[in-house]
Amino acid sequence: MVTGLLAGVDIGGSGTRGCLVEDGRIVASSALPADLSSSTAVGDLAIAVLSKVLAESGHDIDQLTSIGLGIPGQVSDGKVRHAANLGIGKAGFDLGGYVSSATQVPTLVENDMTVAAYGAYALTSADSSVRSLIFIGIGTGVAAGIVLEGEAYRGSRGLAGEFGHVPMGTGIECPCGSTGCLETVIGATAIAKEWDLAPVSSLFLSGAQGEPQAMELAARAIDHLARAMWWLAAAYDPDVFYIGGGVGAGAPSIGTMVANRWTELAGSSEFARRVLDPDRIRMYDLEEPVGAYGAALLGATQIESVR
Repeated sequence: MVTGLLAGVDIGGSGTRGCLVEDGRIVASSALPADLSSSTAVGDLAIAVLSKVLAESGHDIDQLTSIGLGIPGQVSDGKVRHAANLGIGKAGFDLGGYVSSATQVPTLVENDMTVAAYGAYALTSADSSVRSLIFIGIGTGVAAGIVLEGEAYRGSRGLAGEFGHVPMGTGIECPCGSTGCLETVIGATAIAKEWDLAPVSSLFLSGAQGEPQAMELAARAIDHLARAMWWLAAAYDPDVFYIGGGVGAGAPSIGTMVANRWTELAGSSEFARRVLDPDRIRMYDLEEPVGAYGAALLGATQIESVR
């Protein structure tokens, strides 16, 4: 385990959370609302939440051993590309360099779902039966983070788990430039276009209570999500699926609805019944800032390995 005081920041479309970790434990955490006005604003937001959690906990920035950042999009060498919900496009933004230059602390950047998955794995490591897991984050968008045999899996281009931008035939244009992506029916931005009540997670509660429009919208979203998760289950065969994120955390019924849909879909074949095991679908219900925690741990581990 890497020693010292570690910082982690999880940057999202609706808010950013930061935490400090010491001896593997979260010792402080804080949050700020999102600012998506520019690439540098994303970097300034990460620095601001770091400053906030340090000030609130009585620590100084020169006490930090490392900083880990989690952010949506394709990440390589500290540079972020194709973070459509944060206004970062193909040209990219050197987020790691920006934060490291401002803080003078070694900084590593990872995809937000990768750090969430790693954080969830670390927080549930006492369960020795879980060696591989997939964390499904449903928030402004939707994506997955993957841990295989205790190691974060990123893929050859840093795109592993970006299943939110796989065309599902919805016929709806997506901010990524494609049409029909999964994100266009279950991301918070997409839901808000058809569901007027706040928070958008109330769609699933209203659907469970029998409200006709909510039932229709929720059923469509859950069917697409369940089928997309089927692909992930067949490809990676994890011990556990965790569902979290801003929408996921606000709608515990999503897990039950996906499990029920898997049970229905499993009737198609014996192979489907083996893959679509509803018992491995769980809602992530721990209160810890899982993304920021995973960013701190993964960032410190990766920075230490190259020293």
